Amino acid sequence: MSVLSSRRVQLTHLDRVLWPGDGITKAELVSYLTAVADAMLPHLRDRPLSLTRFPRGIQSGGFYQKNAPAYAPGWIKTYTFAHGDRAVRYILCQDLATLQWLGNQAVIEIHPWLSRTESPYVPDFAVIDLDPDPPAGFAEAVQAALLVKQVLDAFGLRGFPKTSGATGVHIYVPVVPRYTYATLAAFVGAVGDLLRDSVPWLVTRERTVARRGGKLYVDHLQNVLGKTLVAPYSPRPLDGAPVSAPLRWEELPRVTPQMFTIRTMPARLATVGDLFHEVLGERQDIDGALRQLGLDARV
Repeated sequence: MSVLSSRRVQLTHLDRVLWPGDGITKAELVSYLTAVADAMLPHLRDRPLSLTRFPRGIQSGGFYQKNAPAYAPGWIKTYTFAHGDRAVRYILCQDLATLQWLGNQAVIEIHPWLSRTESPYVPDFAVIDLDPDPPAGFAEAVQAALLVKQVLDAFGLRGFPKTSGATGVHIYVPVVPRYTYATLAAFVGAVGDLLRDSVPWLVTRERTVARRGGKLYVDHLQNVLGKTLVAPYSPRPLDGAPVSAPLRWEELPRVTPQMFTIRTMPARLATVGDLFHEVLGERQDIDGALRQLGLDARV
């Protein structure tokens, strides 16, 4: 069977149920990826991908995949990168056919690098990962996100929020392509420190999960070469089939992650378009913010 694509993609086992609690099959996953491809693909192209596959459904467990399998079609683009003495051949999702093929592999989560193959050591954006430790949840992530916005506003910077698809919030800060991963990690870490010092009852910078005390963790270490966050519009292996949803700042306090699923996102896209499209074009100089934070832009 094939769906509309620039190539003929063979799809198999389309009746396999991936989200048992919702009766969502592989066919519906592939249909969803096809429906959101125009918005999603620009956020994937030229970026090495880490993938999470659930061939037997989300309740049967999945596995993480970085290396392109030997059986991948020859037309799928790949990118080989050496991590020390280990070379990884990453899949690149350059077109609709590849995205559909990933769906057929029961890839539910798609995690792109923050940098592209042409400049792997230079990220396109800093990411501020707001990760609640239970009993903290999405409401606390929203509180922290709005405080992050105040900090960014004070620096004259724009940030773009999205749900993680679970309980967290991700904020992307596009930058001019000259900062290292280390510089952006230091920047996000300093923003996290500001939040912790301002609202210590809400925010923690404790890396050890057992010591977070039910607070909101600001994770600056997502800004490391090879680290990834789930892509905009990527599904998550959770009941309800939620997806990572770009948001307007003003709607953030009024939404829940469960509002954005593979069944609702196509209609939302038709209404609001890709709210993350500016992330790919905006280029911000953060030298002034780094100076105010006491950081060295040359790191």
